[in-house]
Amino acid sequence: MTERITSQMVGNSTVATIETDLNQLDQTQQQLSTGLQINQPSDNPYGAALAISLNGQVAAYSAYQSNVAQGTAWVQSASASLQSIQQTTQTLRELVVQAANGTMSPTDLQDIGQEVLQYTAQIKQSADAQYDGSYIFAGDNVTQQPWVPTATASPPPGQDAFSGNQNSISYAIGPSTQIKVTANLYEVLGNGNTGGTAGSTSSGGGAVNADGSGGLLATLRSVYNDLTGTAGGTQNDLQNQLKNLDTNISALEGLQASMGATQDSLQMASTRLTALSTSAQTDAGNVEDTDMAKATVQFSTEQAGYQAALQSAADIIQTSLLNFLK
Repeated sequence: MTERITSQMVGNSTVATIETDLNQLDQTQQQLSTGLQINQPSDNPYGAALAISLNGQVAAYSAYQSNVAQGTAWVQSASASLQSIQQTTQTLRELVVQAANGTMSPTDLQDIGQEVLQYTAQIKQSADAQYDGSYIFAGDNVTQQPWVPTATASPPPGQDAFSGNQNSISYAIGPSTQIKVTANLYEVLGNGNTGGTAGSTSSGGGAVNADGSGGLLATLRSVYNDLTGTAGGTQNDLQNQLKNLDTNISALEGLQASMGATQDSLQMASTRLTALSTSAQTDAGNVEDTDMAKATVQFSTEQAGYQAALQSAADIIQTSLLNFLK
């Protein structure tokens, strides 16, 4: 049986074709206006899923990059404080060398003792440095001032209790990758207890003893006592204090070097994250972004086709109406 093609069938087919052309034209126009070739998941389900994954990677790299920036700023602040402590300690050593030559009068030694107090106060001030409101050398107890001078009757500069801790702070700079940004300055300064010798522990040259003795603050306290004759100190012991001071300076240099190495690692991490983020952004752009030149040509072609379809439909409908009137 031969099926008869009616005017209604032709009309329905023409309308369906026009609707398809109009939808495609609207989609291309949307791509041109937004600059995106995927404006909703149905446009390209696989591409949409891939774009979500790539954009998630970009967001993760951005978060890691933020951690790197925070860690770098922290380490730079720590390095600046350590450098200040190191320079002050070198100046103190020069004073001790002068005082140890045996040619100075008791008055001169007393004057140098006062200078030692002033420089010791500068060291403690640098050791209490902060970054963004957090104490850099307090371990992870960043709200607690690490070295607070105690009000005691002991001779100046007195013993200073360490109020922080020796825990470290780390930042995530990649998947399963952490980097420690804190410097354990307590292992160099100690708490001012003069009971031990600098570098006597097995944990490394210049490390303080378990009771906090043997650090730079203890050495400077002993230097003051030897200069002023306080607490049984004598000028003859200054040579021994020079040895302790050299050990403390060596430990301080080691700590500064470790901060430099950490800063180098953070810089390399920043470079790597920038490259990975750029690559992911490029891949996401290739999936999401509209090829404007291609889309413009496609829009012109589809627009012409749509206009032709409208004209054809008008001709068909006009002819069908005349046939009906006849």
